[in-house]
Amino acid sequence: MEKLSVSEREKLLHGLHGYLAWVGAEIPDVFEIDGIEIPLHELVWRLINKKELAESETAGIESLIRALEEKEVYDETALAKETITREEAENLYNEASGLLRVIMDLKGIENGAHPDKDVRRKVLQKKISDARGLLKFVDDVV
Repeated sequence: MEKLSVSEREKLLHGLHGYLAWVGAEIPDVFEIDGIEIPLHELVWRLINKKELAESETAGIESLIRALEEKEVYDETALAKETITREEAENLYNEASGLLRVIMDLKGIENGAHPDKDVRRKVLQKKISDARGLLKFVDDVV
């Protein structure tokens, strides 16, 4: 197994620190906290589609965001400092970017961002289009 080169490591870390790192990232199906598996993808989907949140749900979102941020920092630190293979690095990158997406989604929910489905879909399509354009531009320049 080939180890991750310094330039590959820097490229992955730069990608995680980019403004659009989470766009298009997949939300993990399951996230484990203290030995308890949380159906993360399903939970986020249910929360996004709720009209109003109970106080307990808002508190739960805050706790979940903190746990997700801790795991994302752990993944990023491992990516930055560990001697790992390319495959391990890609797995860490994918998990971290997926966690960043969940964090952004949950912060939006927590802050009361509940646009209707058509608006949400258009905003997401615009973000994806912008991200693709930016990636194409970067690929053309590099």
